[in-house]
Amino acid sequence: MQGINANRETFERLVETAGLLAAAGLWERAAVQAQLAARFAWTDHTGYFGHQGLEEVLARLRSSIAHPRPAAPGKPGRRRVVHVATQLYGTGGHTQSIAHWINQDPDSHHRVVVTRQGSTECPAKIVACLADPRDLVLLDRRPGGLMKRATALRRIVAPADVVIVHAHPHDVVPSLALGGHGAPPAVYVNHADHVFWQGTSAAALVLCLRASGRDLAIRRRGVDAGRCVVANRPLELAPAGPGGPAGESQRSAARTGWGIPETAFVVVSAAAGSKYDPVGPDSLIGLFRSFLLRRPDAHLLVAGPSPAGAWAAAAAATGGRIRAVGRLANISPLLSIADAYVDSFPFASLTSLLEAGAHGLPLVTFRGHPDECAVLGSDSPGLEDLLLAPSTPAGFVSALAELADSESARTARGSATRRAIVEGHSPSAWRETAERVYTEAALAPPGPVAPGPTPWGDGPVDRLVGLVQQETGFAGLDAAWADITPFLGAAQRIRQWAAWRKSPHMGLAQLVPDHGRAWVSDARRRLSQPS
Repeated sequence: MQGINANRETFERLVETAGLLAAAGLWERAAVQAQLAARFAWTDHTGYFGHQGLEEVLARLRSSIAHPRPAAPGKPGRRRVVHVATQLYGTGGHTQSIAHWINQDPDSHHRVVVTRQGSTECPAKIVACLADPRDLVLLDRRPGGLMKRATALRRIVAPADVVIVHAHPHDVVPSLALGGHGAPPAVYVNHADHVFWQGTSAAALVLCLRASGRDLAIRRRGVDAGRCVVANRPLELAPAGPGGPAGESQRSAARTGWGIPETAFVVVSAAAGSKYDPVGPDSLIGLFRSFLLRRPDAHLLVAGPSPAGAWAAAAAATGGRIRAVGRLANISPLLSIADAYVDSFPFASLTSLLEAGAHGLPLVTFRGHPDECAVLGSDSPGLEDLLLAPSTPAGFVSALAELADSESARTARGSATRRAIVEGHSPSAWRETAERVYTEAALAPPGPVAPGPTPWGDGPVDRLVGLVQQETGFAGLDAAWADITPFLGAAQRIRQWAAWRKSPHMGLAQLVPDHGRAWVSDARRRLSQPS
């Protein structure tokens, strides 16, 4: 893998090419090139968290899209909210956030537009929360490239009062469709606050989910502080379990099902497997093994990583007391047997942390990174004084030991954590948050936003982000090309496929136009369904 400086040079060449194509009026090719640049910067850190030059290219492309004819004013009614996502999954923070947002804001009429669902089936949780099946629109089921999707999206959102963007960091379709004169205000959810993302020039408001994300947006993304709002995300709170003997009986039975002794001290963690891959001397496996030396009755269960590689070795070395259990559609059963929850490391997973806290578990997040790398850890409004946040391996072991040694201490901290999360994330609290977001979006100046300075950096946070990205398996210019090749014209698609055919990311599927791949996936699903 390249270093940050080399990535910067590659990225800036890609942006320059996108600018030249836009200047020549080759709109679709420029849009694809812009998405290629953003895709590369997302997964191969370039020293940028946003880029003024790329935003200027997007602004030029945005201005080339015709504005839809204004709709005739209708009768006053419910607020019209359109959510825009790139792809929706059965699990994952932004998909959960969309579903909870809709369910907890019943006074508004919600639509969901997905720019590139691809072969992944749209999760039932999204379909179920919409008033009408037609309120779910999949743009990649229609022929056409990125500019055509952006044109369609602009037409769809035209009657809306506000648009909430939950898109992937590289998805330029919302950035091209939104932010122009006459468009409804767009609120960009800063859910990927630790990596590069584009679209700030289309955002009337940037909804940051924590203070560290806001700070980085202002310092490195060129977002004016007046356009940043910090607010809790909508969250599905865990119901309080039965107390007394009935609760203890259920917990004991659940532990037996997992093969855990009833008297064991059980720690749980949950996140994508890549968020645990070590990038320095410390790893969650190593941190916890140090704790196991002090507590032979302790167990760690981790949902997300596959039980292979380092996790299999850790299981063998600890007699199964460290165990990865793979991806789980629902982690509630795992949380129900836990005594404490540990955040993923070196990359935090805030959604999973909050879900665990809502179960009444005490929360531990290891902050072994330098101070300027706060965005790689966990922080959340209302939890500042409740998170156990050790910054050294010895502090981590001590924090867990204190919880293990005192049931009353962990019960008290877990109860306080749950109260704080309920107060900040309950449906009534969320409705107040949503109203504030809608109001501030409506008051934002209309039209495009001039992108601010986006300074380049090669400091600790940049180096750590780069190291983590190298472990994900999605990095590399070849991976970026594989991602955008289906948007190219037939001749160029074949040329790029041939140029990168030896890459593990470039398969025969890249020879098929993007919308064609979606059609094939839908057809296969229909044929596989019982008649």
